[in-house]
Amino acid sequence: MKLGDYLPEVPEMAKQMGQLGSQMEIFNDLMLSKSAGDTGSGPTFGVDYIVNSYIRNQLAYRKQLVQDLQTIAYTCEELRAPIMHITGEVFRRGIKIEPKVVDPDKSQIERLNKFLDDCNIFDQGLEEVLRQFHWDLNTVDDAFLYFAKEYYDDGEGKLNSRVTEIRRINPALIEYDLDETGLPKNSHFFCPLHRQHISESPEECNEEGCEQEKQAAMYRYLYRTEVHYFLDTEVVHLSKFNPTETYGWSPVLTIFEKALTLIGMDRNLYRYFFERKMPASMVMVTTDDPESLKREREAIAAKVRQDPNYIPMIAVSSRTNRGRVDMVRMFHTLQEMDYLPVRAEIRERVSAIWGVSPVFQGAPDSFGGLSQQTTQLTVMSRVVERDQRQIMEKIFPAILDNFGVTDYEMVLPNPEEKAEATRIAHAQQKAGIASQLLQMGFDVELKDDKVDLMEVDFVISGEPVPSAQIQGEMSAIQLDQQQQQAAQQEAQMTAQMEQQEQGGGEEGGEEGGEEGGEQEGEQGGQEIEQSLEKDLVTSDQRGQPLQQPFANLNTAIPKGKGKFQGRTAGRTPDHNDKTPLEERDIEEYAEARAQKAEDRMYGLTKTSTWTDSLSTQGFSYPIIKQVSSDGSKLWFIENGVDYVGTLTSDGVSDISKAAFSGIEGKKYFGDQFKNEKGDGSSKKNIPVNVEEEDDD
Repeated sequence: MKLGDYLPEVPEMAKQMGQLGSQMEIFNDLMLSKSAGDTGSGPTFGVDYIVNSYIRNQLAYRKQLVQDLQTIAYTCEELRAPIMHITGEVFRRGIKIEPKVVDPDKSQIERLNKFLDDCNIFDQGLEEVLRQFHWDLNTVDDAFLYFAKEYYDDGEGKLNSRVTEIRRINPALIEYDLDETGLPKNSHFFCPLHRQHISESPEECNEEGCEQEKQAAMYRYLYRTEVHYFLDTEVVHLSKFNPTETYGWSPVLTIFEKALTLIGMDRNLYRYFFERKMPASMVMVTTDDPESLKREREAIAAKVRQDPNYIPMIAVSSRTNRGRVDMVRMFHTLQEMDYLPVRAEIRERVSAIWGVSPVFQGAPDSFGGLSQQTTQLTVMSRVVERDQRQIMEKIFPAILDNFGVTDYEMVLPNPEEKAEATRIAHAQQKAGIASQLLQMGFDVELKDDKVDLMEVDFVISGEPVPSAQIQGEMSAIQLDQQQQQAAQQEAQMTAQMEQQEQGGGEEGGEEGGEEGGEQEGEQGGQEIEQSLEKDLVTSDQRGQPLQQPFANLNTAIPKGKGKFQGRTAGRTPDHNDKTPLEERDIEEYAEARAQKAEDRMYGLTKTSTWTDSLSTQGFSYPIIKQVSSDGSKLWFIENGVDYVGTLTSDGVSDISKAAFSGIEGKKYFGDQFKNEKGDGSSKKNIPVNVEEEDDD
């Protein structure tokens, strides 16, 4: 008899004690190993149990589900059109490779440039593969890109790889390799050099002579009846609408019923207009003599076949008043079914899922408003930018990393190209803002040298400076410049005088002395005349300085530097000499004159100079001749006609034609003006009498 017969619980207790002892030994070993310090880490959770169970159940039908979603997307025009437009806009300007360093290594992109044209065994270009990838992204919300690599061991235990082709993998045939707890990279392990040896725990490769450690599988691909495992560096997965730890959620499932409704409506139209399996309507006649009705109907049909314009006439007996004719329609019309409004509503809901505006689907009611079309284009451009950003942040870095490219980057250009005028306007706005900041006292510098005009950027630094300080600094700079100019002019005059003295000393003899004396006398006379003219112009008879514009009356502008650059030979141009672009707008000019005259009447505006006042009143090129002794009258000439005006604080007013008395050399058709010499010269010391003359 055994002990277990008397005490059946003893064997189980002994087993538990043995397990407890082994666990205590392991615990003691861990405590001894932690003598240098305690370590710990948070737990790693896999996919939720509910989600993991759903995924496992779904995998049995995933292949059929994905194929059905793709079929619906290909069949229904309202689904296929927006997806095609998005894909077309994302890749409309192709893929560009741009350097991101100053002196890039061009050898890094030699193989990558070849893959742009031919990246797999089917001779597909990289853009074509990415278009398929983008189609899966918008239909199934799961897109997979596969990098087929060639691995080799360098002999030092380091594993190197080289990309041989890039393929798009059908989402229906690939899945995540998850364990029972929902964790990836924890179920199957394999060696990249010997992929046929699959194990369920990390270990060294079983192949003889291979010292590589087996790596964890991230994806599992079903090819016909074979299962292939891929690393996380060999496959790139992307979800757009509902990104999760594993799979996305197809937008087609969200509008599944609407998509089937659209397909049913198309089939209904096809049967209604093409197959015609059922008559459109049926005529029901209530009569006691159907044979007579039949004979009459056949006779009418025969006559109609003979003469299409025949108008039948049927006699109906009213003896019993029981005859009746009813027409029963088998189908409803499109207006009765509200076919077009229902289809338009479903189209709008479908477009809202992908963010495609109705204008890109060819809807006629979406055209006709500039603001509406602009808004639709803006929404569409944002959708395209979002898809481009996802590809440039997730796909392109993986491609560059697998090819070992570090000096370049891959970009998808924005499909909305800016017009030349828009880019110039943006550059002008940048320059204007930089100028304003510079006037405020900030330090403004170019961000980069030797850049295109459209790409000019500025770097702002420093602190704002008060306007008074800026004006003071500018005044100091102007004063310094004026002093430098005065010093230069003085030095030039001194040098000229020295040259003249040296020239006069070198010339010997009496003739040279006489000629030199005559030249000096003439120069001296000219200098005296110029000084007198300057004094006459800059000062009136009372010794007070005139306004600044009259200080430059004797300073002639060179013909080649004038407004017309010498084209008019120094004379005042008329409409025959001016081009259409140089002519001023008469209406704007008249409105401006009327407005300024009204402002002057109310004292709202003040002109800074007499010439400005004359110019605003239509005297574009006045020649100032003289100011009266009391400073109240102004005499000037415009186009050979003498005028006189009254000087006020606001400018010149009360302008009229001038009449002269007591001025020699002036002719006027009247007996009172006879003070004139025969040689045309004026008498001296005769006061000027300025009189106004009426227009009559």
